[in-house]
Amino acid sequence: MFSKRADGRMLRSLDPYDKALCYVMPRRSDAQVYFTQEIDCKYFDEYIARKQQQGLELTYLHILMAAMVRVHAQRPWLNRFIMNGRVFARNELTVSMAIKKSLRDEAGSTTVKLSFTGHENIFDVAEKINQCIHETKEVGSVNNTDKLAAAVMNAPPLLIKLMVWAIKLMDRWNMLPKAIIDASPFHTSVFITYLKSVGINSIYHHIYDFGTTGMFLGIGKEVDKPVVDEETGEVRPGKVLELKIVADERFCDGLYHSRSMRLVRKYLKSPELLEERLETVERDID
Repeated sequence: MFSKRADGRMLRSLDPYDKALCYVMPRRSDAQVYFTQEIDCKYFDEYIARKQQQGLELTYLHILMAAMVRVHAQRPWLNRFIMNGRVFARNELTVSMAIKKSLRDEAGSTTVKLSFTGHENIFDVAEKINQCIHETKEVGSVNNTDKLAAAVMNAPPLLIKLMVWAIKLMDRWNMLPKAIIDASPFHTSVFITYLKSVGINSIYHHIYDFGTTGMFLGIGKEVDKPVVDEETGEVRPGKVLELKIVADERFCDGLYHSRSMRLVRKYLKSPELLEERLETVERDID
């Protein structure tokens, strides 16, 4: 009973140890682990320059999100989540991100959630991001997340607390309607905070206990530091992009995370690999 959800399917063939972790660490804030990846920015800059010569405008964000989408499509354990002591395979591949409507103190912010099939190449991802940002920054634009937040926050404080409690309870018992899940940025494969766009360093961002987010990726501005050139082995002045990741350790072990992050690094160092669409999206176990 209550084992079916609108956004995922329960995994029943896990090892007993993996199942036990969900009870030993019942909240994501109990199980979050932190790690950092540093990427030499020359790989981004050289690729972006090559694409500009071809009349294509790509950015760091396009490359990073395309890499995350590709790795989640190839490494399906990353797209799991925990709810009420059970491990679920997510039905969709989604990325949430906060967007400032303009770079003014008084400007409003919103959060968007982009849905992918996993087959997309970097150009498909870039087009989707650009369209989303354009629509979000239009005057008077309101997305489903904004509508949901407004519907809740327009109520009196006591009723707000009651509604939030009811949403959490329905989510816990797998009864939350799909319309709310679709509008919620907290029910997502990965949440990105793109701090590079506002010129500040990367941070470790906590994973929300609310919702199903299993990974938070913080992307800050470039940092000047000596780097070892992987082609010559020489140390040279350079700049790196720091990716700070907070992840729920319960749905996949350290080895799986490590190999997944090595794959992310591979794509970030060779973005050309993302230009071909992915033929097969890997399916999680039953």
